[in-house]
Parts: sequence; C-alpha cells; structure tokens
Amino acid sequence: MGVIDRLEQHEAFLRAIFAAPDDDTPRLVYADFLEEHGFPDRAELIRLGCEHRRLLALDPADPDRDRLPALRPRLVAAQQWVATGPGSMRHHRGFDRPPEPFALSADDLADPAALRARVVADTPEWFGAVGLKVVPGRPLGSDEVAALFDLPFTQQVTEWDLGGHVEEVLGGPPTEDAGTFGLIDLIERPVVTLRGVEALATHRGARRIRTLTMTHNQLGNDAVRALARSPYLIRLERLDFRDGNSPKGRVWQELVERFGEQVVG
Repeated sequence: MGVIDRLEQHEAFLRAIFAAPDDDTPRLVYADFLEEHGFPDRAELIRLGCEHRRLLALDPADPDRDRLPALRPRLVAAQQWVATGPGSMRHHRGFDRPPEPFALSADDLADPAALRARVVADTPEWFGAVGLKVVPGRPLGSDEVAALFDLPFTQQVTEWDLGGHVEEVLGGPPTEDAGTFGLIDLIERPVVTLRGVEALATHRGARRIRTLTMTHNQLGNDAVRALARSPYLIRLERLDFRDGNSPKGRVWQELVERFGEQVVG
C-alpha cells in the first residue's frame, strides 16, 4: 500500500470491517477513505468486490445480473494491481481471508509502530484472525509480551501459541544400535522466557485468551506459579504446558486445581 498516514484511522476501519465480515458498509466507507488519501486502486478493488457479491446474490432473472460478465475482468485486474506478494490475491471483497494463525517473532515486536504500519499495508486480514503463533528466534521477554497484547490487530485474538520449536538434528555418526542414519537429537528452541510468562499472567489482556500453548520452553515451577495465580486467565479453556517444560510436585497440582484437569495438559 505504500507509506501509511493516519495509521490509527486505518486500524479503526479494519477492526470494524473484520468485526462485521458479512456487512459491506464498513468496507465501502473504508474505500472512500482510501481514495481520499491516495490509494484509489485499493479502494476500487473493495468496491468491485462488494458489487460482485451483490450481483451474485440477485435473482437470476434480475436484469442487473447482466453486468457480471463485464465486471469480472475489472475485478481480476484490480486484484492484480494491489497484490502484495507472489500469489497474493485479495479476493474476499478487497481482503484475503484471515490466516489461522498469523505468525510473529520477537524481532517483529522490537518496533511495534513499524509492525503496525506493515500489517495495515500488507496483511490487513490479520485484524480478523483469532490465532497467533510466535516463531523461533529471540525468546519473548516481558516487553515483547506487553507489546503483543497492545497491538491493534491482536485485540480479537483468543488462541495464543507460544510453544517452542522442536528440531531434529543428527547427533552423531551411525552406530550399530542407531542404524544407518545415526543418532537423532531433539533440540528445543524456546520462544518465551519466564519473565515473558509472568508478564502474560499479569496483563489485563490475558482475559481474552481461551487457548494457550507453552510447551517446549524449558520452563519450571516459577512459570507454573505465575499461570496458576494469574488474576486474568479467567476464560482459559485449554492450557498445553507439560511437554518440554519441567513442572514438579505440588506446584503442578496447583495449576490443575486452578483450571481443571480437562483444561491443563
């Protein structure tokens, strides 16, 4: 989309659009805003997409449907004008369908303002996604977790995947016991630190979380205590934690008692 001015206005429009995905009105209002602020091609795509859906919904006998053959090539051309990457076609009345989940790294969160502008320009459909996944790299600390909660496009996210990455690597030469391919080591690459877990557990935004994955982060009892005693994880329906972490003794039972055996895994 190019340089983004009035970022907060763009974000407000996008939140309204994905909060009412079947309503064309927010899309058409946003199209007017885009045209007024230097993005006529994107505005045209939204308008054509909305009109295409309107015509398709008409009775087959309605003479307005005769406009479809002429409209379709214009819609295809508009999609090509604003495609943002290889194979990217904003086909759903101006936007791609929301990904499930979208992926971020700690490095993305180092500059939240730049990230917000990039999402508005290149992946506005993230405003409709309900799942996020943190990918391996530098593990999230308290600052990155706070930034993640505060981003405008995470306000509707209820499924948080902070599970570390498990990678298989060749651990040594072939042996008689290991067979032809040798020994395989499993390397865990955490994506969140203890401080990050504590920040999540004490952030008001945690009230939005329904499913939380934190496996393979090499976390211990301090992380378990933070989750078990969080005043904000009140809507949690699933917590995956045990695999790849090291909870011990009574502390793990505290977590189970807080959320229930049907939730904690």
